[in-house]
Amino acid sequence: MPDAGEEEISKVEQAIFKAGAISKMLDQNLSLQEIAVKITGDEKVEIIEENITPIYECDCSKEHMEQALAAIGKEELQNIIQIDEQAEIVCHFCNKTYQFSKEELEEMIKNIDKK
Repeated sequence: MPDAGEEEISKVEQAIFKAGAISKMLDQNLSLQEIAVKITGDEKVEIIEENITPIYECDCSKEHMEQALAAIGKEELQNIIQIDEQAEIVCHFCNKTYQFSKEELEEMIKNIDKK
């Protein structure tokens, strides 16, 4: 929106806030046009390409979660091992749960030491 003025930008920002989460709109099986109207607040949305079906997919994996867990550092991983002897991470986007055993946590620490 390079040519948009402050008023237009404010209108779009308010519409986005009011529209809510796109994942919920996808769960409601709204079309792309319906989603665009909700997000922009503009009933005159122009369709550029037909037959596009939006889907919500999360690309999380145990490997991604392992990287995130390792990022907290060796000391914190050791604390988790001492207190809980395991870790559980829930993806913020899709709510999938990932479990890490004591052995997996210890392996993460070894890999941190190698770096």
